Amino acid sequence: MVWAALLLVVGCGSKKSAETQGTTSYSELGAPPARPRVSMPYVIAEAGVRLNPPASWDPDRVEVRTVSGKDADAMVPGADYSVTFDYRAEQPAHHDEPLLTLLVMHKTAWEKASSSVHGEAIDSTGDWVFVASTPDVNPYRRDLLDADQFEAMRLSMDDIRTAFSVEDGGPADSSLRAESNRR
Repeated sequence: MVWAALLLVVGCGSKKSAETQGTTSYSELGAPPARPRVSMPYVIAEAGVRLNPPASWDPDRVEVRTVSGKDADAMVPGADYSVTFDYRAEQPAHHDEPLLTLLVMHKTAWEKASSSVHGEAIDSTGDWVFVASTPDVNPYRRDLLDADQFEAMRLSMDDIRTAFSVEDGGPADSSLRAESNRR
């Protein structure tokens, strides 16, 4: 009887505050806690691009690729930067696919190439035009997890215009600014 009373008293004598009760620490689980889903802006300063993603974008499912200079020009003639937001496929047999591509082009290059570039101008500054391109169709087969997730993350041009802003007046790389001014 004394042992039972002692166990009851010891078990009730927790010194955890009311605030910390019910929380689990890293050491108790042996693994880090799940990362909270935070929607934060994607800022690609060198390209002068800022995108505030919608709540439908799972940060674990998006990877950003930035290409500049001759590599960007090889992808899209006249582009100084190409920033692609890829959907990261969950299913191992699927490839990552672009949800959105933002091109940064000098105005004169855009004027020459606008009819052949897949996309719409969404903003501009004195020297720069920012072009958005989205896929015409969902690249994954219907009724698959990746197809559903990709579809939920697709953006309209109005969504993109709302989420996009020019960062610090445009591209930060002065060598590209000088290169673009020679075109």
